[in-house]
Amino acid sequence: MTHINTGRVVLGGVVAAIVLFIVSGIVNGAILGSSWQAWLQAMGSLNHAPAEPAGIALWAIVSLVFGLTGVWIYAGIRPRYGAGPKTAVLAGLLLWLAGWLAPALGQIALGAIPNNVTVVGCVGGLAGALLALLAGAALYQES
Repeated sequence: MTHINTGRVVLGGVVAAIVLFIVSGIVNGAILGSSWQAWLQAMGSLNHAPAEPAGIALWAIVSLVFGLTGVWIYAGIRPRYGAGPKTAVLAGLLLWLAGWLAPALGQIALGAIPNNVTVVGCVGGLAGALLALLAGAALYQES
């Protein structure tokens, strides 16, 4: 059994995080920006989101956690499924299931965020997870 190359997981994870951060910015800013603004206004004093610089820093950390986790998943399943884009896509799907789909279903069940925002965010998360894992996994090597 081969060991996971931690340095390459970190390298690929950082690259995956950058891709995720960019895609998330496009989805939540350019595509959903007006919907988020309407929701924020409707929430009024119930919204306790941090100021923009702190919020951006938190989303960067979230992207890093997802990027590292996704490439770690890729490294873990690579010996069984083989190296390459098919395995990267599988790792991206696994990350998306746990990181986007399950929370989106929970958000829909709670009804706190408009469904269109949740669904578009979830679909955007799928695109982001797949692109991020294709980029991050391309940098992973066993040795």
